[in-house]
Amino acid sequence: MNNPDDPESPRGAAYGADAEALAAARKRDTRSQSQRNHDALEAMLDHLLANGALGDSVALPAHLVVTASLEDLEDRAGVAVTATGTRLPVADLVDIAADATPWLEVFEGQSSQILHFGRGRRLASLAQRLALFGRDRGCTAPGCTTPWSRTQAHHMPDWQDGGPTDIDHLGGACGGHNRSVSTTPGGWETTVLTSGPFKGRVGWRPTGSNQPWKVNHSLQPEKLLPAIRATQSGSAVEKWLSCRIPAPPPGPPAPPGVDVVRNPA
Repeated sequence: MNNPDDPESPRGAAYGADAEALAAARKRDTRSQSQRNHDALEAMLDHLLANGALGDSVALPAHLVVTASLEDLEDRAGVAVTATGTRLPVADLVDIAADATPWLEVFEGQSSQILHFGRGRRLASLAQRLALFGRDRGCTAPGCTTPWSRTQAHHMPDWQDGGPTDIDHLGGACGGHNRSVSTTPGGWETTVLTSGPFKGRVGWRPTGSNQPWKVNHSLQPEKLLPAIRATQSGSAVEKWLSCRIPAPPPGPPAPPGVDVVRNPA
């Protein structure tokens, strides 16, 4: 059954297969038992995915999810980030997207997708999960590098404390950090920041403290750099460094016939 090297091999489940065709395919089959097991599992998974037998999973088991800035897409330059944390050149992303059905999310705008459910449902929807990926990239706890594909939709406040399943009350959190949020001392408290340089990001601090809210820069280090675009004269990082390194002070004149090379560092 399901022999990828035999176009006459019966496909699908053995139940109901033509007995003569199955017997003929068996005589032509030179695969090992391990290879037959592999091909059978692959055929089963293809059938389940193609017919929606796994249901509408918010975990996106068969999707390629990538985020990139509009400027980088227009320039076909820069780097995009996948849901598993892999960095992908935007030029390659454009080639992949040519044969895909893309989702488009626009922040601080309108959407036909419902992003606010209140207490009507507990689990985040597909649209909410995609929006969280675009904003958070993964776990929002400071210093955590867990990518989005391994995070949960964390409620702020927690669901058991009356938190709504609304996009402005949700944030990405890995299992460990999600469980560390608590209203008792020794835990963490979280919120979506409404002001400051990181407005819209998820802030963390020890429960009951007055410490400043901290955001996670581990998954989005580029947001710490000034908005300087790369040009033909050099990368954005090189241009940023050149703006910050002061010019070296003038040294004593060189003796006649001697060339002097000074290190600006």
